[in-house]
Amino acid sequence: MRKVFQVIVLMSAACLAYAQMPGSTPFSADMAMNMKDGKAMNGKIYVGGGKMRQEFNAEGHEMIQIIDLQRKVSDMLMPQQKMYMEMAYGQMGQQRRGFKLPDLKSFDPTNPCAQSEDMTCEKVGTETVNGRSTEKWLFKNKKTGDTNTVWIDKKIMYAIRTQSKDMQMDLTNVKEGMPDASLFQIPPGYRKFDMGGMMGGQMPQMPSKDE
Repeated sequence: MRKVFQVIVLMSAACLAYAQMPGSTPFSADMAMNMKDGKAMNGKIYVGGGKMRQEFNAEGHEMIQIIDLQRKVSDMLMPQQKMYMEMAYGQMGQQRRGFKLPDLKSFDPTNPCAQSEDMTCEKVGTETVNGRSTEKWLFKNKKTGDTNTVWIDKKIMYAIRTQSKDMQMDLTNVKEGMPDASLFQIPPGYRKFDMGGMMGGQMPQMPSKDE
């Protein structure tokens, strides 16, 4: 369970490091991440009104993340336990180093790597990917030389496909339009616990499904 929470915290840090680009189109989509080692993660993403919701399954545990991109706050919901964690951007920023999963963020389509000081990017073509018209960009890390290929949908300003040496992530079944506002709210009956203990290495005692 601790490993699952570590993955979630790192994913939150990456997402909150970037603000949603103004003028992007609200949307929802299915997302799938396939690792070269055979592991996979599937879920959904909802974006609109300066907020993002991600739903995914990590090691058999259902997780829901609600991000307020303007307030730079993330709430991680655990449906089995009816609990949630609230994390501020300042807390999670310390966890980014070594994070290898792709950033789920919006891009400036005229300069996609503008927000990434360690990256250069080059447009290498246009392609239709997963039914969406995209521009294909090659990202290169200035320090390591590692490259990622990213197919960016200019309308929703998110990557429809991201490929690296370790993984491929796809957004499919993209539906434009503002998601229901309730998706960005914590459901009634959820209990909150303090993230301080987990950041300090002390995992809170999780209730069993029968409690």
